[in-house]
Order: sequence, then structure tokens, then C-alpha cells
Amino acid sequence: MDEPVPIRRAAVGCLVIALAGLAVALIVRPAIFSLAPPRDDSSVTVATVAEVSAGPVQREVLLSRSYGWPGERDAGGGRVQLGLIVAPAAFSGVSAVASASPVADECPLEIGPVGLTDCEGRAWTLDGVPLETGLPPLVRFPVEVSGGSVTVDLTRVLED
Repeated sequence: MDEPVPIRRAAVGCLVIALAGLAVALIVRPAIFSLAPPRDDSSVTVATVAEVSAGPVQREVLLSRSYGWPGERDAGGGRVQLGLIVAPAAFSGVSAVASASPVADECPLEIGPVGLTDCEGRAWTLDGVPLETGLPPLVRFPVEVSGGSVTVDLTRVLED
């Protein structure tokens, strides 16, 4: 005949299991944070591939510090807000450019039927190439597409 488990023994067993679980969590959690790569402005997810393939999208991102890109706005607490335009690139892939004119301060870019235009009518392609002679190219950022997400490195620019 089976005897029921004493309540005291069951309570002690549950307490031992809970303490063992807590000990594992205290060991594993710091290990996760020490092995994970740092989260900074070098890997900012801004869109999905499905969104970008449907057409250019405009995004506002929050940076941990200022890099001097055109269109940066103070967001308080040492952080900076930056507008981006993420679009399908001309020959495949995805491009990301700052959504501010490199010529005129406080002059945002608008997404048009052919490309991008600023508040004074100057025009660029979606890749940031000027459509008029004498204009500088837009600030372009390195883009990586992985697992359906578009990730931008906002710590450096692509040079022509």
C-alpha cells in the first residue's frame, strides 16, 4: 500500500527545486549579457524587405550620440534623432540615405515619383545620386539585409 508523501517533504523538495532554478538564472543571465554583442548605432533595424520592395519608406531613428549627419536633431539626454529614407536600390539591394538636404540646413527631403527632392526643388535618385550637376550626393549608409530585416550602420557612411 502506498503511503502519501508528507507535506513537509514536498515543501522542502519544491523549495530546493526553486533555489536550483534561481541559481541557474543567476549564472546564465550575466553570461548572456557578457557574450552578446554591444547594442549601438552600428546595427539599427529600420524596415522589412517587404516594406522596402513596395517602395521607399521614411523612418525616424534614435541614435545614442551625434555623428554630424545632415538633419540630426537633439532628442535630449545626449541622444539624437535622424530621418532616413530606405528604398530599393537601382541595380538590386536596398539603399539608405539621410532624409535631409546636404545643401540647405533644415530642408527635409520628400519622396517623389522619380526620386527625392528637397524644399527648394533640388533632386536626387533614391540611391542618393544628384540629378543636377554641382550638387553633392546624399549621405548614404551601409545596409545589410538579413532574415527579411533591413539593418543600417549609422556610425559610418558609404564613400563614392
